[in-house]
Amino acid sequence: MLRLSSALFLLWTSTLVLLSSARPFSQLGGVKIFVRDAATTYDASDFDVLFQGNQDFRNDVDPQLLKDLAEHGQEPPFLFIGCSDSRVSEGTVFNAEPGTLFTQRNIANRFSREDLNARSAVAYGVEDLHVKHIIVMGHYGCGGVAASVASPPNQPWDEATTAVQQWIAPIRTVYQTSEREEVVAMRNANQGQTNVPAPKLHDPGFRALVEENVKNTVQALATDTIVVESYLNATGKSHPFYIHGWVYDIENGQVKDLGVSVGPPGHH
Repeated sequence: MLRLSSALFLLWTSTLVLLSSARPFSQLGGVKIFVRDAATTYDASDFDVLFQGNQDFRNDVDPQLLKDLAEHGQEPPFLFIGCSDSRVSEGTVFNAEPGTLFTQRNIANRFSREDLNARSAVAYGVEDLHVKHIIVMGHYGCGGVAASVASPPNQPWDEATTAVQQWIAPIRTVYQTSEREEVVAMRNANQGQTNVPAPKLHDPGFRALVEENVKNTVQALATDTIVVESYLNATGKSHPFYIHGWVYDIENGQVKDLGVSVGPPGHH
């Protein structure tokens, strides 16, 4: 596979050139790209917390580490598949240095064959970066999982609602079919209600469903063609790696291993 780092860098730098240009822009798809000036309507101080955070990072990080990563490239031992939730930042949760985690995040830490974004991340992580472990981490209080329990909005749906509801549909299936005791109890309690609300944070069924969703993602990964072929060494450049299911508690910051792991045949 092509090294993605160079392609991403070129895309990033070309974007910077586009946004920093003083020339007027034509409309793209009906949306006008503008250059910031004194007449910009939003408050630029919104970004202060980010730039200050970046300065703090630069003050604390080992500059030699950054130089080494820039010169020699990344060799992360972990591929992290997590939720997009702003409370679940993997670099912060694990206090990880740059170069530790190759990351793919989406709503409710899902993985499916139809998601080329996630599949390409897995393919690159496994075949090119040679990660040792794939970590699927959900979190209690996940909004995507909660939405899969709640009644869907009344139709017709706009584009935004359609996108979200289609994305969480597989989690609804997990909710509707799970035989786990806590999920069954929650499902029975909701039965007959015309407008089921999102579950509360500490609802045992909700917490159990978060864990079952992680397990479902682990299974989806383990049975994906990319992983299966790599385990069978079909590409000729494969190496042993393992898939694990974890969950994060947003209330106390603790990560829990769910004891669900998958590895290549003959490796434990």
